[in-house]
Amino acid sequence: MLDLVVSIDEQVRGFAGDFLRLSSERLQVVTAYLAMKPPAVEEMAAIGDFLLASDHQTILSAAFNGDVPEGLRRALRRIGPSAQDRRCYTLLHQLLSRPHHESLTACIYRLSSIARSKLLIARMLPEAICRANVVEAITDVSAATDVTGAFEQLVSRGVNANDLAGAICKVRSESELMNLWHRWLIKLDCPPNPIPASSSFTPVRSGEELVSLAKRFRNCGARYLLPVMAGEDAMAVMEHGGESAMVHLRFSEGRWRCEGVYGPRNSPPSSALREALYEHLERHNVVVLSASRRKPSEWDSLRRLMRHRMLDFDFD
Repeated sequence: MLDLVVSIDEQVRGFAGDFLRLSSERLQVVTAYLAMKPPAVEEMAAIGDFLLASDHQTILSAAFNGDVPEGLRRALRRIGPSAQDRRCYTLLHQLLSRPHHESLTACIYRLSSIARSKLLIARMLPEAICRANVVEAITDVSAATDVTGAFEQLVSRGVNANDLAGAICKVRSESELMNLWHRWLIKLDCPPNPIPASSSFTPVRSGEELVSLAKRFRNCGARYLLPVMAGEDAMAVMEHGGESAMVHLRFSEGRWRCEGVYGPRNSPPSSALREALYEHLERHNVVVLSASRRKPSEWDSLRRLMRHRMLDFDFD
């Protein structure tokens, strides 16, 4: 853009100096014209005189062939003092002229600053969450794709769309937006467990139950919240002889398998509970891996004594 300004200045003395002293709005009006209608060499003198003498509306009308949507000047002002490429001005004009929904134009007018990346993000968001603060909490287009997908997925799984949109529209930073998803994922019901409930076997039915169970057993079961909701894992509680344990199942290679069984603080359950569990699982066609039925070893004493150290990641 500066090269073009210098070339025009060679034909219209003082054009470059005037250009550099323009207000943000005037600079963007002139830059939008030059980006949309870059002049040929033989046109530069006439275009330079036109840009110096004409008002904002006339310049924009010439740049966009008479189609100047309401609010374009106000939006250009928010781009600031830096020139953008043609794609930014084209997209801004397109979104203001033919918005997908009313929330889109309102969002653009409220952005603290406008850049092509923000316009792309705003265009991608569903109407219910297309808000300036949401756009500014999203780092890039890839993240906007994820936000849209996450919103639609949670709604498809039964979350109230208005409630979720209301929560998203309150975020003020990227960290607030990232933390929001876990809170709403907890509200979901789990997919059906591969094993029905019985007097000794209780499937986890919701995200809230999983979090509660992880607190009860004081383990990291809550970290499996997403794979459980995705139907990749399943959790349950097995009770036998006055003892209870957390059961972790995983769907792999077309079958459900026992990934592990854990007592409080990941302690190993008694052999009696494990054997009762394995028999119950096998009756329901769940694969019990041989590792789950590891034979007693002379290392078991040390294994039990050191299990807390195995979970301690401070290696200093």
